[in-house]
Amino acid sequence: MYPEKIKFPVFGLFCMTLGGFLLHYRVHPPAKDAFNLIGVLFPLFNALILPAMFFYRRTMTWAYLINATSVVVGVVVMTWYSVANWKDPISLYTILFHSTLADSLILMGKLPLAHSILLDWMEFDEGAQA
Repeated sequence: MYPEKIKFPVFGLFCMTLGGFLLHYRVHPPAKDAFNLIGVLFPLFNALILPAMFFYRRTMTWAYLINATSVVVGVVVMTWYSVANWKDPISLYTILFHSTLADSLILMGKLPLAHSILLDWMEFDEGAQA
């Protein structure tokens, strides 16, 4: 049994991570470089395994921690990649539109979704549902 209120946040996480997987696969195809496989497998894991983990009380905490860790690691790695491959003059326009800032902001949207799931689980009483 799980709280009914978590269905939409979990679906939102699934959509965001599946979109991240498809974006990574398009931008960094594993066939081009084996190192790109890391950037494809993590979003695939997050899209297929984490949503299921959020539906069970025993694995929800792990799903929350894995989600938060993947967001932090993803933002750090994308920022590093953007800075390491910077070619344009630095301006507000190039920071906003020629960096991975937009990707990082989308990725950080996973944090409040996961937190709302955590809060719903904290208020959920399985005995009251029966």
